[in-house]
Amino acid sequence: MSTVTTGADVTPVTPQAPARGLGVAAGAALALFASMFGTWTPESPEVGRTDAAGIRAWAADAAGTLQLNAFAGVLAIVALLVLTAALAGLVRQAAPNSVLGGLTLLGGGLLAAINTVVTGFTLLWVLPDLAALDDATVQTWYATTHVGQMLGEIAVVTQSLLMGAFSLAALRGGIVARWLCWLGIVLAAVGLSSVLGLIVPSPVFQTTWLVGLYAWVLWPLLASIAFAVRLRRGRR
Repeated sequence: MSTVTTGADVTPVTPQAPARGLGVAAGAALALFASMFGTWTPESPEVGRTDAAGIRAWAADAAGTLQLNAFAGVLAIVALLVLTAALAGLVRQAAPNSVLGGLTLLGGGLLAAINTVVTGFTLLWVLPDLAALDDATVQTWYATTHVGQMLGEIAVVTQSLLMGAFSLAALRGGIVARWLCWLGIVLAAVGLSSVLGLIVPSPVFQTTWLVGLYAWVLWPLLASIAFAVRLRRGRR
């Protein structure tokens, strides 16, 4: 069995050592990948361009999709929390004295917090009886839910932080295949670079934001496969 040469603060991770962590991470990553496909929100009228009646009509027409969004959003939060804890545990095994474990927890925790707020906004259209609410409340809720869209843009940064911190630790400690580590590092760098678009608006940074956004959809699937492969090899 090959070993990975690392720094003094890093202990190489053999396939057998983190078997439970690899299994939990594989399952959580796959669950997150599946649940994210139910969180895409339906097209909604522009704020200020529709009245309360139009908002109620939109919510009624999109009721099924909104219910799916809320259900999938809750599942995604649970899967993300489990995945973050598993990834941080693997990092602590590989690099017990590294800050990368804390950065992994920070990225996953912030992302879970953002997703909780976004899912909470979706629940506003699922749980209450909109017909029983006054027009001012409906319009205020509708205007407020667009904060969720802004948070979704910020989520690219937290997603990239989570991917980048774990991928660096995984590369140093041999947690998973090197190709996944380098992929995560590159995708994280691209996603984090999109922050520059807030300072210097440019089509380039808009593109990097989109890459960071959609990379997060693909990464959990690839990670779940890599974790499962490493786990299976360790059990042979």
